[in-house]
Amino acid sequence: MLRNTQDTYGSVSRALHWLMALLIISMLLVGFVMGEFGRDDPLRPLLYSLHKSTGTLLLVLIGVRLLWAWLNQKPRPLGDKMLPNHVARLVHIGLYLLMIGLPLSGYLLVASGTSSKPFEFFGLFALPKVTPSNWLHETAEELHGDLPWFAVALIGLHIAGGLKRHFIERDGTLARMWRS
Repeated sequence: MLRNTQDTYGSVSRALHWLMALLIISMLLVGFVMGEFGRDDPLRPLLYSLHKSTGTLLLVLIGVRLLWAWLNQKPRPLGDKMLPNHVARLVHIGLYLLMIGLPLSGYLLVASGTSSKPFEFFGLFALPKVTPSNWLHETAEELHGDLPWFAVALIGLHIAGGLKRHFIERDGTLARMWRS
């Protein structure tokens, strides 16, 4: 089934969740190590190009995901414990903000700089630059450097919460996100 029901997530929601999870974790890993490559290393431009293009793809996918969530019902929370459900909701809100903030800050970091080199999306087309601004560039750089650490923390909470609900509370949380 494509659409969500009151009891489970549909195949589109699940596919978007797992695709984005894979891309985000890959982006974080690449982001943490690509700065270690020297300026003359032949892998450096490739890693940066893939990182920028994949980040742009994630920004598009979060738009699709938000639209899909808006057009679909949200499955009811499992369990009757209010605190874990509220914590899960706050973690989800934080993750959505990071899924917007991280790629957007990355784009603004590149697009607001003074480099004349175009920012190409997987070599297919150039993305527009914004008017060069030291303030915007420095703010985006700081955010893009700090937000990944918040992402790691929230992803850890998200995974730990899912595992706790699956193995300790046995409420079917993982099952409804894994299969229909």
